[in-house]
Amino acid sequence: MGNEIKVKTKKALRASDIAKFLKTKICGKDLQIKSVVPLEDVSDNTLTFSKSKLSTDYLKSMHKVCVITAELPDKIGSNVFITVDNPRLAFAKILARFFIEKKKPGIGRYTVVHPTAKIGKGVSIGNGCTIGRKVIIGDHSEVHNNVVITDNVSIGKFCKIKSNTVIGEKGFGFDFENDRTPVAFPHLRSVEIGDYVEIGALNTIVCGALKNTVIGSYVKTDDHVHIAHNCVIGIKTVITACAEISGSVTIGEMCWLGPNCSIMNKIKIGDNCFIGLGSVVLKDVPSDAVMAGNPARLLRMQHSK
Repeated sequence: MGNEIKVKTKKALRASDIAKFLKTKICGKDLQIKSVVPLEDVSDNTLTFSKSKLSTDYLKSMHKVCVITAELPDKIGSNVFITVDNPRLAFAKILARFFIEKKKPGIGRYTVVHPTAKIGKGVSIGNGCTIGRKVIIGDHSEVHNNVVITDNVSIGKFCKIKSNTVIGEKGFGFDFENDRTPVAFPHLRSVEIGDYVEIGALNTIVCGALKNTVIGSYVKTDDHVHIAHNCVIGIKTVITACAEISGSVTIGEMCWLGPNCSIMNKIKIGDNCFIGLGSVVLKDVPSDAVMAGNPARLLRMQHSK
């Protein structure tokens, strides 16, 4: 019971409320939901989910539990079931709706916002942040603690920027004198981020050199991701922990980039691609490709979604 996550809404939550939210019906007698737990830790008036059909023997130890599932068991007992096509997806939506406490709009302590920045309605900015000149942050976005957003960065609505991320600083670009003395290549543009984007903690998203770095709507990045100058990341692409995307890379829509993968500069990756864990991508990748290895090679093609 000590590991339970309590309902965050003021009104008592019932199984029928969850079914209504999911646009479906309950099977069993309606009951109040007090907390959410893993399947192995259920107790009275808790909510959980199961991706597989629960056996009759398993259900003998369950009483007054609400279960999100894809297939009803043979007997439900005192429990209530809500059937959906994808229980894990439905459960995630329920957690976000009923169990996550929304951040209150406002600006935290020791945060500096330049007077030319435009902050939308309902925006929450944490402690110790720096928001630069002419930054735009769209409505209902969240900026967590110690984030740096430099001049001219544009962030859409309903975005989330996690702690200690830096967006819009100059990237790593040099040319060389004849004696190999490095000469910095100025980066004159900024970063454009769409709507419903989530940027993980300790990310770096570098400003563009002569055109903006662009992050499309619904893109999600894990912690410790680096996106270099002039990159374009297509909508609904997911980039997992420690991925490194070099300068001027173009990534299509609905791609998945695995942990620790590296993409060489100026590479083009098509739509609906899967880049495996630790892959080193040195050549352009066609749409629907599944790539893995160092250097990355084509494993198979998948159908577009």
